[in-house]
Amino acid sequence: MPFHIISKRTVRIRTTVICLMLLVGAGLLNAQTSLQRHLSRQLDTAVVRGAHNLTREDQLKLEEHKRQMGRAGTEGRDDTSRSDTSRWGRMSLEDTLDREDDSLVQKDSLDSTTKKADTTKLEHFGYNLFAQMPEAFKPATVGPVDPGYTVSPGDILRLSIWGQTEFQSELSVSDEGNVFIPVAGQLHVAGIPFGTLEENIKRALSRHYSGLSTNPQRTFMHLTVARMRPMRVFVMGEVEQPGGYTVSSAANVFNSIYAVGGPTKNGSLRAVSVIRSDSVIATVDIYEYLLTGRSGSDVRLQNNDVIFIPPRGKTVAVSGAVFRPAIYELKPDEHFQDLLIFSGGVKSASSIDRAHVRRILPFEQRAGAEQMVRVLDIDLKRHIQDGEEFQLFDQDSLHFSPLFDDDLRNFVKLTGAVKYPGVYQSDEMTLKELVFRHGQIIDNKTFVKRADLIRLSADHINTTVHPVDLERLMTDADYNRQLNPGDEVIVYELDVVTPTDPLVTIEGEVREPGLFMLNENMTVADAILRAGGFTRRAMRTRVDVFRPDTTGTNILSRVYRVILPPNLDYSGEEGRDFVLRDRDRIVIRPDPNYKEENFVTVAGLVKYGGVYALQERNDRLSDILERAGGVLPDAFLKGATITRNAQRVVVDFEAAYHEGRRREDLILHSGDSIYIPPRPNYVHIHGEVNNPGLYGFVEGRRVKDYIDRAGGPADSAWYALITKPNGETSKQRIRGLFTGNPGVQDGSEIVVTRRQPKPPRGERRGPTLAEVIRDTLAIVTSAITIVVLVQEVKKE
Repeated sequence: MPFHIISKRTVRIRTTVICLMLLVGAGLLNAQTSLQRHLSRQLDTAVVRGAHNLTREDQLKLEEHKRQMGRAGTEGRDDTSRSDTSRWGRMSLEDTLDREDDSLVQKDSLDSTTKKADTTKLEHFGYNLFAQMPEAFKPATVGPVDPGYTVSPGDILRLSIWGQTEFQSELSVSDEGNVFIPVAGQLHVAGIPFGTLEENIKRALSRHYSGLSTNPQRTFMHLTVARMRPMRVFVMGEVEQPGGYTVSSAANVFNSIYAVGGPTKNGSLRAVSVIRSDSVIATVDIYEYLLTGRSGSDVRLQNNDVIFIPPRGKTVAVSGAVFRPAIYELKPDEHFQDLLIFSGGVKSASSIDRAHVRRILPFEQRAGAEQMVRVLDIDLKRHIQDGEEFQLFDQDSLHFSPLFDDDLRNFVKLTGAVKYPGVYQSDEMTLKELVFRHGQIIDNKTFVKRADLIRLSADHINTTVHPVDLERLMTDADYNRQLNPGDEVIVYELDVVTPTDPLVTIEGEVREPGLFMLNENMTVADAILRAGGFTRRAMRTRVDVFRPDTTGTNILSRVYRVILPPNLDYSGEEGRDFVLRDRDRIVIRPDPNYKEENFVTVAGLVKYGGVYALQERNDRLSDILERAGGVLPDAFLKGATITRNAQRVVVDFEAAYHEGRRREDLILHSGDSIYIPPRPNYVHIHGEVNNPGLYGFVEGRRVKDYIDRAGGPADSAWYALITKPNGETSKQRIRGLFTGNPGVQDGSEIVVTRRQPKPPRGERRGPTLAEVIRDTLAIVTSAITIVVLVQEVKKE
């Protein structure tokens, strides 16, 4: 084999290319290594920042992770191990962040006796109450108020008097706090509770109306608030938007907190302060509303009061077998017994022996402690029954363990086709007693050949199935057996062997098609009667029955054509030889000889307009017009129309009616509508003309004549569409070469269309000639260059 001689120039080119590829590869490798080191440093920094929240176990994992990272750097391990280790570091950091205050998750893994973890995320108690603004919590701005409401300037009162004297007046409280009462004069009302003010006004009016103070009373008085003054309060602290808010003058602290959307999750619900003139006048506990419905600590606000919501105090979570598991805020002097009240108490189905507390040690207890988080067991009997207190700290998490299923041992379970399924006491109970005495099988529904006894194995993990013959159990005393606690007996229905709901389907021309229960010895006529009988369109002599093929061949179904007797008379045995089976499908087809009533409508200038029946399938237009007495002398046949299915049918009525042209004499369909109009004597011109409108028809005038009468075509005119009275339309140019000028019939319509503007050069589609020549030359030049290079290579 001959060797090709490679020139020095070619060798230099190849060497240069290889060197460039090596340099690029080395640069990419260095960049990847630097990026990994940077990510590793960022990860270590993030983990160190969150290390104060790590448990001892997580800290050990972190140290192991750092050692693995160091070995990976010195031993040159592959990038896969580094990425896996980094992924572990990120997961540990996320798990650490999940332990923050706002995402307390109670995990039963802390309890060695718990079977499965409770991963339910608890919510902070009380904050969801402020998620929306119920109208019921808005104080009323008009109407009756409580006796403690203090009247102030800006309020409007409504005073009503009836009896011996009747009048009604609205009293505006002035800036000085006075109102003017007819007859009684001016009265000071500001700062007076509403109940006291009503008595003062009654006393003042009784001097002029004696019936107010007589016994029996003959004059009556009623005072109410027509409009309350607005009041401005300031809500500060842990709210989304602290600042000033305008509320009703009858609002209290609870109403005002609702008005601003409630505190944030960091805000306290237990120590809401009301500050008036730089002094705290009240401290409101929202838990009173939520847990007792009372508002003893709430106060009525005054103008420029400040509501301050401090940060949330001691926070403790409670989960497990309590009525209201949640995260609660406790006051400094509140502990286990108070938390028990807040959570609704312990459920009956809970373990009374113990509970556990997950605790983050307080700062004063961390000195020398190896672990910052500990689990403490609580003797519930001592704290619940004896009332002994247990001190709780901030971020404690208390869990009450529910009773396990293993604690409920003396029961057996019965399910399936019995009258009384359920759980029964298992003490000294036999299988026969459970099924036949307590459960009671159902006749014609219970499958007595087989039931199942499911029993827990000796390892208390797996279960075994023991078949039971109920027929033998009923008669054979030796076959009966004693039940064990935890046994489950399943009694089956008959449809486990054969379907108990055989069905047939009937469809087509019957009144109520659908599915019907199949009875024994049921025939096609029986099914048709069940379906309400035939419709008017039904073919009553025969039906098709489709039956699924179960022989296992390639045939999917078989079709049987059943001949029906007249009037479905199957009272005798004749005709009952074809019996239906499960899943048969009966199809009732329409009768091809059935004809619906076919009518057409004739209106307009005919002698006898109205509705006419089609006597034959090929009744034509001229036949119906003859039955209608013919058209009147002033009828305009050129403009007559036939409407079919809401569309116009183009027909030359004159050719069909007067000339007898078969092609134009249309065959009519049911529902057609014929209209013979009067002569219009006008031509309608519109579109791109200078004066559109209706113009009188002149015999012999042509298209351009009518366009000229309409002021001529506009500058944007393109062509004309001429529509004849019978609906035929033609197109005609009105400018340039090859223009025509056809005649116009009476009642025609001429539409002059607009010329479409030319597209801008920028929107031109397709290449120009110069672009085609340029691209062609480029292709030819490239081809020549390739040929020359190939020849040079061959020469070398």
